[in-house]
Parts: sequence; C-alpha cells; structure tokens
Amino acid sequence: MATETRKTGIDVVGDMPWGTHFCLFYDTKEDLLDMLISYCKVGLESEEFCLWVVAEPLTIEEATDALKDAMPDIDRYLADSSIEIVSASDWYLEGGTFDLKRVTGRWHEKLARASARGYAGMRVTGDTAWLEKKDWKDFCEYEEGLNEAVANKRLAVLCTYPLAACGAAEILDVVRTHQFALARRHGSWDVIETAGLKQAKAEIKRLNEELEQRVVERTSQLMLASQALREAQTELAHVNRVTTMGELSASIAHEVMQPVAAAVTNAQAALRWLGAQPPDLEEARQALAHIIKDGNRAGKIIDRIRGLIKRAPSRNDRLDINETILEVVALTRSEVQKNGVSVQTQLAEGLPLIQGDRVQLQQVILNLIINAVQAMSGVSEGSRELLIGAGKDASGGVLVAVQDSGPGLNPESFDRLFDAFYTTKPGGMGMGLSICRSVVEAHAGRIWASRTAGPGATVQFTLPVG
Repeated sequence: MATETRKTGIDVVGDMPWGTHFCLFYDTKEDLLDMLISYCKVGLESEEFCLWVVAEPLTIEEATDALKDAMPDIDRYLADSSIEIVSASDWYLEGGTFDLKRVTGRWHEKLARASARGYAGMRVTGDTAWLEKKDWKDFCEYEEGLNEAVANKRLAVLCTYPLAACGAAEILDVVRTHQFALARRHGSWDVIETAGLKQAKAEIKRLNEELEQRVVERTSQLMLASQALREAQTELAHVNRVTTMGELSASIAHEVMQPVAAAVTNAQAALRWLGAQPPDLEEARQALAHIIKDGNRAGKIIDRIRGLIKRAPSRNDRLDINETILEVVALTRSEVQKNGVSVQTQLAEGLPLIQGDRVQLQQVILNLIINAVQAMSGVSEGSRELLIGAGKDASGGVLVAVQDSGPGLNPESFDRLFDAFYTTKPGGMGMGLSICRSVVEAHAGRIWASRTAGPGATVQFTLPVG
C-alpha cells in the first residue's frame, strides 16, 4: 500500500502516494475552487470517498454548485454519500472549541467507514479560513501530528490556507508541518518542498541507488551460483552414467562380443570359400558383406557406450523420442535377457520432435529400465514383464512411460521416490531418480510415479515439443 500512487488532479503535483499531507495557499475563492474541484473530481472517479470541509467565505452551496458544473453526474455521488461537504464550524469546532484529538479521531472514524463500504481510500480537503490566533498553536500541533496520523493509511489530506490571513511566521509554520505546499508564483502554481522532504527524497534516491547496486551484485552472485549448480549437476549425472555402465559391463561386453564373434565366423567362412577349388567368389563376397554388417553393428554399440560415458557439454538438438528409446533398449538387451525380463515397446507413430540433449534423455530412460529390471528380481521369471511406451500428452508434448510387473511401490517411500540420497536398494546411492528428475525438469518437463492396477509400478515423464 505504501508504494501505491493516486492521481491528485493537480497538474503541478501529478501522482501522490497514500499518506500524503500537503497544503495550498490561495488568494481568491476562484483559485481555491480551481484546485479543489479537480482534486475531488479525480478522487470520486478513482472510487475514493471524499470529504470537503469548507469555511467562509466559501459556502456548502457554492462548493456543490461548482462540482455540478464540473461533473454532470455529481448527483449520483452525492446520493450515495461518496462525497460529503461539511462546514468547518461543524467539523473543527464541535461545541465551539477546537480539540485536536477529537478531530484526528473523526478522520480515522470516517476512513474506517469508507473502507467498510468498499472505497479505495479517503481523500480529504479542509479549509482554515475559520482559524483564529487563539487556536493557532493547537492547530499547528494538530497539523504536525496529522503527518503521523495519515502515514501508512489509505488517506490523503489537502489543507487550504487563505494567504491574506497568514504572515511570515504563519507561513513558515504551515510549510514546516506539511510534506509540501502549493502557491501561485508569477501566475502559475509552484510546489514548495520542505527541507525535510528534500532530505527524505535525497535519502530515498541514495537508498534506491544502493538497492539497485545490491540487486546487480546479488544477480551476478546468483548467476555464478546457478552456473556452479548446473556444472555440479552435469558432473553428478556423468558419474551416475559411468557407474551405471560399470554395473552393466558384463552385459555390454556380451552385446559387443555378439557381432565380433559373428564377424570372426564369417571371416573363417570367407577363407574357406576362397580356398575351395575352384574358389566360390559369390559365397566369399556374401561372407565379407556379413563381416562389414557385423563390424558396423559393433561400432554403433561402442558409439552408444562412448556417448553415455564421455563427459560433454549439454546439447540442444531436435530429437525423435522413439529413436532415443530404441537405442537404449538395444543397449540394455543383454541385461534384460540375462534377468529373464520380457520387453515390449508401444511407440506411437508421428510423434513431434522434442528439443533437448540426447545423452541426458537416454540416461533417464536407461535409469528407469535398470530400476524396473532390478525391481522385478524378486518376481518369478515367467512374470517379469517390462513395457516401454511413448505417445502424446494432453498438452501436445511427448509422454514416455516405463511400466514393470514388480512388487510395486511402498506407500511409505512413494512421496520420497525422487529425493536425493533416498533409496530402497541395499547399497544404493539414491541418486538415479533424483538425477532423472533434474534432467526432465531442465528440459521443461515433469516426471512422476504411479501405482498400476495390477502388480508393479509405472514411472512417466513428459517433455514439451521443441
């Protein structure tokens, strides 16, 4: 609320914050009306409650007529009591005497009622033409206390003083007890700022500059910290990949040895066909073609392994999620077979390309497959089934699901499944699923686990379209 500004309707002032207490020195009734009509008009149009305290020679009727000239719809505001025009004798001199505590209390009472009726705040103007010298000291004390009374309130107060009734001493008192003053100078209105206000503005400017510098420094620190965090996450993900590949070393070796052994067998066959009398060149040619095919197959397996193990900066490529899944399935084929798991894939055709890092997303899929295989280790071999699916999600992105037929998720661990260092595996580090979540969220996606209708559990993640 303290920083909320309101239009004053006075060009030379512009906008003001709530809690503003300022004054106006005027020469003529026309000058007074010129300012106050605009001040009240803007307040009403801004859904504020307005209170106008008039004093002779200005009457309630004259103030009302002036408002009607400026606002054709003023009757609507008068009818619903959005504005009250009262005399100074009724407002300030109840019982014939001025009591500063009573008057201040009446401001707060009016503000409370206005707030209860749903007004944005309360705008006040009070004239001091009634003020006599015997009340001057008390009134100055009242004006000084009003600065604190309106602070942090949805209240703005404009006090008006007839210049003819103020000598030099009175003018100094008035300027001192208000945040700023308005007066005519060379035919136009000027703002007279108090020394305290100027000092406050200078202090606010200094604090703003200091705050801006701190924001710049803090932003720089946060950027460095964010970069360090990303580097740490990348390093941790790399360690996790290397560790996982180490656990799969026997299966990977078997996967690589299959095409290598096939190539050796075909090479031996080619030698036999070439050594025959006469040489069978066609059979030898076919055997050599099989060697090339097996060599390429072994090379692709090694490339996938190298891609997962090597440390490299993140990439942002357009990827086919189905290809990404199939590459990981091929890499884990031996491990899955060794554990007696039956794998099925349900990959929807025509999925949109996603934007991201192939290696990081393969790591997510790899971790989910290995977790699923390990979860089914206690299930009889004929019941170990792994389903990997990909399709569109409700928002048009890509949804990947890995479903196993293991014992399912423990209700106690369900909510902590993706927490760092939380694990249900003996000797596990508890980082695999946490890394999966970091990678998916870095790709602007979401990952979660759910219980299936039958045995087992499903882990799913979504990725937005690139």
